[in-house]
Amino acid sequence: MKRLIIICFLLSTMLTASSKIAIAVKVKGKVSIVENGSTGKQKLVPGMALKDQDKILTGKGGFAAVMYLDDKTVLKLLANSDLTIAGKRTGNRINKSLDIKYGKITADIAPQKGNEFRIATPTSVASVKGTELTIASNPSTGDSFSLIEGVVEVTNTITGESTEVVDGETVISTPEGSLKVHETTSEDMVGFEEADIEIPTQELRFEIEDEDGNIKEIVIQFN
Repeated sequence: MKRLIIICFLLSTMLTASSKIAIAVKVKGKVSIVENGSTGKQKLVPGMALKDQDKILTGKGGFAAVMYLDDKTVLKLLANSDLTIAGKRTGNRINKSLDIKYGKITADIAPQKGNEFRIATPTSVASVKGTELTIASNPSTGDSFSLIEGVVEVTNTITGESTEVVDGETVISTPEGSLKVHETTSEDMVGFEEADIEIPTQELRFEIEDEDGNIKEIVIQFN
């Protein structure tokens, strides 16, 4: 097998044959991953590649930043969160979705070029095409989605009621079926302070095998 080296400054050049859809770019504290098809946890470390349906768990004081490989969409998981990352490749694009069981997550989602980015929780489903938002989910009390930039449509899965949320608004979706929008306040952002943590310029390297059996080393430089 021949070895090819590709220097990637733009993640959109990633190979379509790869099963990897995202990469951990920053990890702090207790963070673990449960790979798709496995029941055991392992420690998540920076540079670890993620595949469709891998689960990320953060413990007390834990923090993880994950980046999709095609468009630099970034997800940040705060402490005590449970998120399953999903993505199906179509050419050089990844059709993305998240399944949040509980916790606090921020998402800086690049424009999806006609595709929707789906976010599911036990109470709600949100459809996003490109935006920046925070999500707090608790199966007992429901969800809050706070829009920093962009537009998102949120549906309460109990009643099927939907509403559109824009910049500066927060929607509360409850297990009882209510869906209420209000202007975002500082109270809505409590607990998201660590999401502002800076991700320094880094270089990550890992190998993938394409459908022809060639081993390719991927070198990613990013901010």
